[in-house]
Amino acid sequence: MRLIEWLESFNRKERFFLIGNALGNTNFSLSDEYRSKLDSALGIHPPKDSFVAMDYHLDWIHASLFLSSSTNQLNKVHENSGPIVTANQEDIDLLVAFEGSGVTHLLMIEAKAATGWTNKQTLSKADRLRGMFGEEGKKYPDVKPSFCLTSPRPPQLLDSKKWPSWMAPGGQPIWLELQVPAGRRRITRCDQAGKSSADGNFFRVI
Repeated sequence: MRLIEWLESFNRKERFFLIGNALGNTNFSLSDEYRSKLDSALGIHPPKDSFVAMDYHLDWIHASLFLSSSTNQLNKVHENSGPIVTANQEDIDLLVAFEGSGVTHLLMIEAKAATGWTNKQTLSKADRLRGMFGEEGKKYPDVKPSFCLTSPRPPQLLDSKKWPSWMAPGGQPIWLELQVPAGRRRITRCDQAGKSSADGNFFRVI
């Protein structure tokens, strides 16, 4: 099977099917506008029929890469060096995959709308992706990985120097603006005086 076929076979997120059915877009087809935005950020223009998935586990990406090699068979027990397969929920917020120019492109997009990224979170993901694709992203010659962050504002104080070079060309992460409507509110627990408290018996809206 081709890499994209393996990726499709692991995609079993309930929210993917629920949202696809609810919006009448069961294939999660990218809009023309968003495809152009990805082209501006990454220099790669995905086709309309790209494979698209949300909350896609890193374990699933690794298994798809591994099984797409003709030397690895599905119905066997495989060594888990590293380990690369961790059986946790670490994922990619939006995965876009397509074939073109003799390679399979994997575009991995991480999103934050209200909160910011932490170095602990991003370094953990960078280490996992380094194990899959290598420092320069050339572990699989017929696969080209790309990575970008998307948020309302560019990330601040994020240390990307320890990321693989393909994730942060020139030492800087690639960023794509995420449009979020203004005026979104949040609720926080607090004490009676309104001071934020994880154990507070009151709440306030900010």
